[in-house]
Amino acid sequence: MKPFFINSNIAINKKDILSYENLMSAIAGNTGNSYITYALIKTVFGKIKKLNHIQNIYNYDFSKQDVDIEKINNECSHVFLILQDQIRISESYGLQLPYENIKNFIKKLNKPVIIAGLGANSFEGFDKDFHKKLKPELIDFLKFLSDNCKKIGIRGEYTQEVLHNIGIDNTSVIGCPSYYEMGENRIIAKKENLNYKKILLTSYFPIEFLVRNYQIMQDNQEEYFIKACAYNEIDENIHEFNLNKLIQKKYKIFSNIEQWKKFVSKFDFAVGNRLHGSILSINSGTLAICCNPDSRATEMCNYLKIPHCLNLNEQNFKEIYNSIDVDLINNSYKDLYKKYLLFLEENDLKITQNIPSKEAIKLQKIKLYGFSTKAKLLKIKYKRIIKEKLSILEIKYRHLIKFIRHLYKLIIIRY
Repeated sequence: MKPFFINSNIAINKKDILSYENLMSAIAGNTGNSYITYALIKTVFGKIKKLNHIQNIYNYDFSKQDVDIEKINNECSHVFLILQDQIRISESYGLQLPYENIKNFIKKLNKPVIIAGLGANSFEGFDKDFHKKLKPELIDFLKFLSDNCKKIGIRGEYTQEVLHNIGIDNTSVIGCPSYYEMGENRIIAKKENLNYKKILLTSYFPIEFLVRNYQIMQDNQEEYFIKACAYNEIDENIHEFNLNKLIQKKYKIFSNIEQWKKFVSKFDFAVGNRLHGSILSINSGTLAICCNPDSRATEMCNYLKIPHCLNLNEQNFKEIYNSIDVDLINNSYKDLYKKYLLFLEENDLKITQNIPSKEAIKLQKIKLYGFSTKAKLLKIKYKRIIKEKLSILEIKYRHLIKFIRHLYKLIIIRY
């Protein structure tokens, strides 16, 4: 089999990580997007040396599509259209899929199109009238995809309900392909004695005893910190807390999935709002809890049995952790995996018998905290220390002058 990926969102060339802007373009604004394609490659194809793909459909030049269409029709076996939670009132990062261009592209293909992991996202919970709020052009696009796919793999039962309400029923709830990246025998364990210093933040999370812990960054909402640790772009007015955390190298971002997993595997527990951060943690052997309240995260956590909590705080943290049922996660996984296999079979695909333990495809590694970055951070730190010391000396000097003047007046009055 020789697949073609539309909207792969993975960084495979050096230019993809040369700048912050290049990186965000390659991953379509979020490293979690990369994990979907990577997992499909690893579980379905085992290993690929060269990827045939359109990296980012949002900025693809459709005037040159004939070359890719010819390659697909003459050389490839399947086409994977990688989508995330695009069933929403407005898409992430101010983007919008080029619906008509994608439709015209697909119309010219003679190979099966597979969608695995499409989801709805409502920020008002499981809104029963959500389908009524979708744009007509989005609904038309979704119906077109339905007509051109055997079965669409979707993220959860809420997405299935939304699609049913607009007349689409050839769907299978699978969660996300990334969840099955480690194969059928994945087991997760829970540490009996939790070391709070070994808790990883999958995003910023406002619990006082965790805010100084290592934190993963994934998207352009964290531009400030990504630019600082990866691209030596540091604001001189950076907050002291963030400066110290950068000096300690506690902000991390990864474009290479295996490197990301290796880092995460060092921790006992992962906490934060990132859904794919939670999935990657679990696949790395680190138990995780997702605290994102949107419908996308909620439906996937419900279906995949990923620990999910919307009111995690300092007071209930230990109680919530102790209540996590890893047996439920592990036992449910077996059935979930079988359903995922069935979805693939319905699309004439199978799980590879040799899921690699190492990289399924060579991805670029972002170099963090280079020498010049460390030097710049320390320079800002020491400048502030010197300024503070000088300020203290200046205050002392002023007090001394004031004292001398006062003493002089006393002497003059007396004599």
